Amino acid sequence: MKKGHGPRMRRLLIGIGVAPTLLGAVLSVHGQKATERFIPLGQSPGLSQQATTIGEVADADPRAQTLTVVDQGRRLTVKITAQTQIWLDRSKLKQTNLTGSFSDLKNGRRVEVKYLDPETRQTAEWVKVEVAP
Repeated sequence: MKKGHGPRMRRLLIGIGVAPTLLGAVLSVHGQKATERFIPLGQSPGLSQQATTIGEVADADPRAQTLTVVDQGRRLTVKITAQTQIWLDRSKLKQTNLTGSFSDLKNGRRVEVKYLDPETRQTAEWVKVEVAP
């Protein structure tokens, strides 16, 4: 190594070493988004119970396109948009999960809701609906 190029070369090598780690993290997140529909309710790594709410449907209003979930006594109402993914979690039936619709959000069903913005918790990014035997 030539004198004067040491710190620059060291930064370059560190950058080259960090790049695969960052790429791996990005691909992991993208991979989870692509497979999220197949992960059973409450078992999403890094999301379930941290960035999601799990509870029972208390109300689903098709006119307002809102879903109200009761979680440990708290009532939370979120907006369901055309972009909100709704999945039927059929893992307890030992069947593949399916794409669902607003009509699957029936009172008393257990659901998991992930928010577009976890701070405001106003709009659902996706909803998993448990289909139990």
